Amino acid sequence: MSKQVSLLFLVIFTCIVSYSQTKKEYNKSDLENFKKKFYLNREIGVDSSLYYMDRLLQSDDVAYKTFGYAATEYLKVREKQPINIPFKDSINKYLPKMAKTNKNFPLLFDIHILLGNSDKRKKLIKSALQNYIAAENYAFLAEDIERTIKIKGNIALIYQDMGELDKALNKAKETLELIEINKEALSNKYYSSKYKRMFNVAAIYATLYKNDKERQQYADSSLHYYNSILKTKEFNLNNYYTGKVYYGKGTIYTLKEEYSKASSFLEKSLELFEKSKSQSYLYKGYYNNAYNYYMSNKLNKAKENFLKVLKIKKDTILDYNYLHTHYYLSKIHSKQNKIDSAKYHLNTFIIDYDKLTSRKKQQINGAYKIDLDKKIKELKELKEYIANKSSYYRTIFIILILILLIISFLVVKNSKEKRKANEKLDELLAKISKKEDLNEKSFSSPNPVKIKDEQHQQIINGLLKIEEKKYFLKEEFNLYNAAKKIGTNTTYLSKIIKDYKKMSFNDYTNELRINYIIGVLSNDKKVRSYTTQAIGEIAGYKNSKSFTRIFKKHIGITPYQFIEKINKEL
Repeated sequence: MSKQVSLLFLVIFTCIVSYSQTKKEYNKSDLENFKKKFYLNREIGVDSSLYYMDRLLQSDDVAYKTFGYAATEYLKVREKQPINIPFKDSINKYLPKMAKTNKNFPLLFDIHILLGNSDKRKKLIKSALQNYIAAENYAFLAEDIERTIKIKGNIALIYQDMGELDKALNKAKETLELIEINKEALSNKYYSSKYKRMFNVAAIYATLYKNDKERQQYADSSLHYYNSILKTKEFNLNNYYTGKVYYGKGTIYTLKEEYSKASSFLEKSLELFEKSKSQSYLYKGYYNNAYNYYMSNKLNKAKENFLKVLKIKKDTILDYNYLHTHYYLSKIHSKQNKIDSAKYHLNTFIIDYDKLTSRKKQQINGAYKIDLDKKIKELKELKEYIANKSSYYRTIFIILILILLIISFLVVKNSKEKRKANEKLDELLAKISKKEDLNEKSFSSPNPVKIKDEQHQQIINGLLKIEEKKYFLKEEFNLYNAAKKIGTNTTYLSKIIKDYKKMSFNDYTNELRINYIIGVLSNDKKVRSYTTQAIGEIAGYKNSKSFTRIFKKHIGITPYQFIEKINKEL
């Protein structure tokens, strides 16, 4: 019996020691520092933030413990991590225990705004609104203007999500007025707060216009706020926020059916979203831009943007943009007679549509005011049209005939060019064997040119000197240096060569170099054993590829083939 008592005592002692090691008392400063780690979660990482929130959960301070639960729930909801029921109950357990005192009002605000944000992400809109209203009340009691402005903006967004746009607009405008009244108190946060609310108001007006296009004033008001944002340099917006404004303007002009103007703003927004690497806005932006190009009948541009939508789409969630990207691509390919591509996108749309639940179909139909079933019927009619391939086969037959004709033409052309090249080569080899001059096109050729005036003579004398001194073999030889050496300008030198030799300066240079290296190869057996790179450098070329290409253009064969020929002939 005494042995069992001793064992029981040992177990209790071990539990007490273990509890005392995990349970740690933190002072107010520690708790506040742990709390701040939540707001740094983007910088330090979610796991690190959760670690510090777990420390808050271990404290005996009810207020900070409750904040820890609310912050942990938000992070897990945002990161799509599971939350067990006892954990959720713990928030409901500790929140009522918090004293409603001035000291706790800021923490109560933070807790309710976190709970509201979590509810919003979980699509519990009414619950989110209740938490935001509670947060607004605590911000008011704490006389905290920054928190008041922040939560009023959140409430406006919630009303917008609920479709109560008049309430959303009133709340957003109310917040703007509050910002103006408290400009001095907000100090350096004035402009960032004002931007967010102005953008909010512009977006609400855009939604109102989308719902009622007869009310042109909604579109005008939305554009007014967007333009005001862009004109206010003090906002000092980064690429992402500027892109959102241009995206908003593009959306308004899309609704107004001014598609070219819409595309111009959407293109600007896409440039900025690319720089800020905002995948969600790139996804929406490329879709909207593609739609505008499609409506403007710029099918290639539309196709290019729609394909970028599919490239960005990584998840398997079926949404409006993804479905309709395949819808429009099927129509574009059909119009361009690309039957296989049209069938692929058509079938993808129909298959994915069938995967949607009835509720999801209703959500899409309601949100975008479209009838998906009607579009399915339209696509099935298109599918029947595609099935009739007679015109397709006729087109293919004509294309094949054209391809055969083009191939035949190219074969004949190539044969003629090859024959001319062989004749030119035979003529060249004959000249080499007779030791005739190869420089018939240079200014030093036996047939002198007729000089128009003294200035022309001066330039030609300069060119003769360049040919005589072999200055054209130097790597630095170019139009600018040649003109400088002769004492004229590049334009005049080019004109003289064009007038007298019927060729450009580059062709003149290549002619001199190739004729020179042919002479060297003809007379110097040792040079023939050099590499193509070394031979090219003797002729004034930096690399063997350029030399080989230019040599073949002038002679009809490569330097290596020419050396083989000349070794046989001489």
